[in-house]
This record gives sequence, structure tokens and C-alpha cells, in this order.
Amino acid sequence: MRETYSCYDFEISGHIEKDMPGKNLYVYKIFGTGCPPYDDGVIDSDEWFETENEARFAAIGRIGLLENGE
Repeated sequence: MRETYSCYDFEISGHIEKDMPGKNLYVYKIFGTGCPPYDDGVIDSDEWFETENEARFAAIGRIGLLENGE
């Protein structure tokens, strides 16, 4: 499910770790279409997160960096 922070939409998704049954890891995708100056598509997370909330806070932090030009 997509969420919105500032003018960016983002999505958290979970993946089951093959080597550890029952262990989920999470990643985020930020959708920058229409949000200048980063309006060219999708930004994937650089790492895996152990909880959905960790991934959500990382996505929001990355959006903050994007908005500050970093």
C-alpha cells in the first residue's frame, strides 16, 4: 500500500528471508514522479530493514534528504 510523505509517495514491502524461515526483511520504494527536482521515477532502498517501521522511518529520512538536495 502506498503512503505519502510531503509530495512523495512511498511503499514498504516485506520479503521472506530464504535462509531463515519465518524471518521477514523490509525494503522501501520512493516514487518521485511529479516532485521536482527528482521527478524521474523510483528510488529503491539501499538496504534491508528488520521491521516495517524501520523501513518507513528510513524512507521518510531519505525523502527529507531529497528535499534538501542531498
